[in-house]
Amino acid sequence: MDRNGPDSTGTNLAETAVPFRVRPTVWVGLAVVAAYAVLITIDDLLPGGSDGDIADPTLSFLRTHVLPLTIIAVLLVAFVRRAGWWTPVWHDPPDRRAPRWWWVFPGVYLVVIAGNLSQVDWGQATGYLLVVAAGTLLVGFTEELALRGILLTGARGSWPELPAFFLTCFVFGALHSLNLVHGAPLVPTLIQVGVTSFLGAVYYAARRTGGLWLAVVLHFLADFALYAAGYSDSSNGNPPAWGALSLTLLAVLSIPLIVSIARGTRRPA
Repeated sequence: MDRNGPDSTGTNLAETAVPFRVRPTVWVGLAVVAAYAVLITIDDLLPGGSDGDIADPTLSFLRTHVLPLTIIAVLLVAFVRRAGWWTPVWHDPPDRRAPRWWWVFPGVYLVVIAGNLSQVDWGQATGYLLVVAAGTLLVGFTEELALRGILLTGARGSWPELPAFFLTCFVFGALHSLNLVHGAPLVPTLIQVGVTSFLGAVYYAARRTGGLWLAVVLHFLADFALYAAGYSDSSNGNPPAWGALSLTLLAVLSIPLIVSIARGTRRPA
């Protein structure tokens, strides 16, 4: 086996035409995500970095989300460009195209998002909603670029697709334990870690079907709906019954998704 590891179709990343400056490995991917987590934690501990430090909600969201995540986004993009990972981070080649039925994941998840959006008070200040939109777009961009982009690409350089998939889901959930730094209660945070790990499968399916930008957009819309409706990032919101049922459907469909990934992993080149 090539030391760069196989992808889900049996093709080694080293055999692609992409001129990597940094060889994709799981350890490189984990190191980038760890650096991301450290930067977030440091910012949380700086003046104004915690929720409640700034009384004005618009200025608070600007300080806690827009400002730090803009800096982190620039750093992540710089790494991807410098490492030569731009193409594999953003989309898969045609021979790795996901099964068409995977489109059900972004489709059904949009129903879940619509459920949370239905709880938003659109009479809130326009400036506040715009800042929340900018901040949550940066959340979606940085988290998806770090996890379904950089970490997945690195893991694919070392492991088959199925363990790479599980790793991105687990790390995605674990990152949300950083909410404890903000003073979030332990039990709701642990629940959020579990739910977020599951949602990692939804974003993975979106990334495999429509590229990383589709995962970014879905992530942005989901977080915007929660924040604009007045929920914290450790909450799952309070969607109507049809939204909750859609989320349950996604949980059920995650089982055949895993089976499909496993079959693709075993498929010969």
